[in-house]
Amino acid sequence: MNATLEVATVGGSITATAPREAAKDYDSLIDAKVQIRGNAVPVFNGSRQMVGARILFPSLHEAKVVQSAPPDPYALPTLAVDRLLWFSPGVVLRHRAHIRGAVTLHWPGRMLCIQESSHGLCMESPKLDKVQVGQIVDVVGFPSISEFKPTLENASFRVAEGRAPSAVKLVSIQQALHGELDRELVQIEGELIGQDHAAGDLTLVLRSSDFVFSAVLSKENGGVGILPWKEGSLIRVTGICSVRMDPRTTGQGSGAVQPISVSILLRSLDDVAVLHSPSWWTAGHALAVLSIVGAFACAAFAWIFVLRRRVAQQTQAIRLNEERLRHLSEHDVLTGLPNRFVLNDRLSVALKRGDRFNSVLGVLMIDLDGFKEVNDSLGHHAGDLVLCEVAERLVCSVRQTDTVSRLGGDEFIVLLPDLHLAAEAESVAVKILAAIVEPIDVEGTQVRISASVGVCTSQEQERDAEKLMHDVDAAMYLAKANGRNRFHVYCDARQTTLVTPGQDTP
Repeated sequence: MNATLEVATVGGSITATAPREAAKDYDSLIDAKVQIRGNAVPVFNGSRQMVGARILFPSLHEAKVVQSAPPDPYALPTLAVDRLLWFSPGVVLRHRAHIRGAVTLHWPGRMLCIQESSHGLCMESPKLDKVQVGQIVDVVGFPSISEFKPTLENASFRVAEGRAPSAVKLVSIQQALHGELDRELVQIEGELIGQDHAAGDLTLVLRSSDFVFSAVLSKENGGVGILPWKEGSLIRVTGICSVRMDPRTTGQGSGAVQPISVSILLRSLDDVAVLHSPSWWTAGHALAVLSIVGAFACAAFAWIFVLRRRVAQQTQAIRLNEERLRHLSEHDVLTGLPNRFVLNDRLSVALKRGDRFNSVLGVLMIDLDGFKEVNDSLGHHAGDLVLCEVAERLVCSVRQTDTVSRLGGDEFIVLLPDLHLAAEAESVAVKILAAIVEPIDVEGTQVRISASVGVCTSQEQERDAEKLMHDVDAAMYLAKANGRNRFHVYCDARQTTLVTPGQDTP
């Protein structure tokens, strides 16, 4: 529907688009100096950021040819490959260049490599016409830089008369890494250590000395499927040496490009020659044979071992089931905290230790404020997530020797044994209130709750478990009745004193 022209200007390249007109020779504009009258149109990305611009013009009537292109680009004087992008002060190459050379590699529709004199050149070529290796071709295209190498963009070619088979150089991987053989036809020997089809083409991974390099064969030229070359084979590959330059170190020091890796571009399956195949009798195969012989010799012992293993597995399974049942009987299913049975047992032990060592036992009862609203608005699943998060915060707010237990619903008990002063229990209550009031993320929703905490210590009470639980329950309810998000301390005068975070403890 449209025709798009890529125009090179002083400030850079820009595209100009117009509706395609019938019987118009657009190719004649290539390499011509034109003056286009149109509208400048910005290009935006998905975030409405301006990332470029283009020109829209209605027809070729608005494209004035200031300087016509050469009528036959192949009639231009040929340029030596080593003179492509040759630096000359004040000279800017903007026009097509004409190069002639012998074909050393052709992947139709993708890449064409030629050899001219002692230099090679590779370029992208969308042309599907297949040419043979050794044929002389004329190539025209715009000089440009690709990966720190000279190349031709928008290249097209035609076959010329004559053939010139290129000489193949047998080189080492160290010589290839120097960079002087880049884009030339070479042979390298190496040990095959793997094959890969992740990029569509066949990539052979080879090792030579302490270096690893690759050889790539396009799928159009036979690089399909895993080919029957054994790993460990010594092979010789023939192809175009493609040296990848290091963008991090290039430009440092003297300013010269620095090679970092080497790939060999293969022309066909014939470019891979197996020099030596690994022996079948390898260490792995020998181990397999010995394993088979040993398996027959040890069949009876293996059966006994299997029986003993089954008995051990059954025994272990019974023990794990017993441990799981014991854990379920002593812990809350939702939060994993100790249940009332474990709480009573530890409370009894803590009271006895307090009698013996004359220490203080602190008991805190926590009831969540606003938990019912969470269940009503977000559902019981959200409420379960909130309870699990609160349980984790309670455990992180106390010592490892303390006990955090869930009584049921949204009520929790914290035992603080071996305290030196009763005021230490109040400090823990302040810490718990601060931990619970922090927002809780429930599947992307921020939930805020608070807690009412009752505080009671055995120092000021009779060392009786039932009375401690009764008193701390009364203190918690008075904390909830006096505004929530606070704690109350039970006193000997059978009253509860209001204490909020930040006030002095009575």
